[in-house]
Amino acid sequence: MKKKQFIADPTIWGNKNIPKEAKYIYCYIYSKGFNKYITDINVGELQQVLKISNVGLRKNLKILEKFKYLVFEEYANGMYTVSINN
Repeated sequence: MKKKQFIADPTIWGNKNIPKEAKYIYCYIYSKGFNKYITDINVGELQQVLKISNVGLRKNLKILEKFKYLVFEEYANGMYTVSINN
């Protein structure tokens, strides 16, 4: 897998309440699901780009969901369906 350029909504970078790791995760999801509303990710593909565990990913996704950047659902251990809010 190639590393993708982190591109996302510029308002997320100005939000001081979101940790930097969560911003990188959002940018990865945004660039992977470009022009899509729903995308699937798993911990294994994200670990190629960031050093993160399943618990850390779930925690950061909950933070992003709290600030209404995305909605996620874990359908298997380490596998998530993510919907980006525009």
